[in-house]
Amino acid sequence: MPPHSRHQLASRRTRRQLQQRRRNRRVAASMLVPAALTGLVMGVLWLGTGGSAESTAPRPAPAPALGPGARPPDLTIARAGQVQLRLPVDPNRLTAIAFHPLEDPRALELEPTGPLDHHDAPREDRPGPERAGVDVGAPAGTMVYAPVDGIVTAVSDYVVRGRVFGHQIGIEPLSATGVVVLVTHVEPHPGVRPPAVGEAVQAGRTALGQVPDLAPYLDQEISRFTADGGNHVSIQVSRIDGP
Repeated sequence: MPPHSRHQLASRRTRRQLQQRRRNRRVAASMLVPAALTGLVMGVLWLGTGGSAESTAPRPAPAPALGPGARPPDLTIARAGQVQLRLPVDPNRLTAIAFHPLEDPRALELEPTGPLDHHDAPREDRPGPERAGVDVGAPAGTMVYAPVDGIVTAVSDYVVRGRVFGHQIGIEPLSATGVVVLVTHVEPHPGVRPPAVGEAVQAGRTALGQVPDLAPYLDQEISRFTADGGNHVSIQVSRIDGP
């Protein structure tokens, strides 16, 4: 066989180089496919456990709850003329709504409204309207919110048998003049500043305090309609001047 020319030798070297490059590309591709599959599987497993690029970043702590129970919805439970009384507690913590007479000649008759069930306590020789006051039952510690929009006109101790049981808060409603909404059976809550005279309050938005635990000290009338000791917040609407 005659010796190869220089041109032939160069051509053979070029073919071998091309063949080697093709083999190298096939080998590299065969290695990349398993690596890609492995990465995909690891990524799916990581995301399945809740992993993400953002999960490693610190998240702000949720805002602490204002108190036991959520803010109540805008739900009217009673009215007296132009004054509409809103539910003052979380409906999920509500134990009963009970209307009753009051020995207060200035108290106005309340008309039950809204979808919530209610009870009527017996008169038991008490003068005045049969529905002069409404007790809204809830466990002790439940946050109490203003039942009307208005201005706080008075904050005084609520005293029974010489013992102070929280406050009585007077609110002049924005919807009517010449009357005051009295909210009783409310004690201070550690995370809420007590309302002050002259401050504006919003129904279902402004926290007044919490329901006190009076069951060990008082025989609460609403307890005949509840499965507990009858802790509650009491509301009435009264004329400011005269009987």
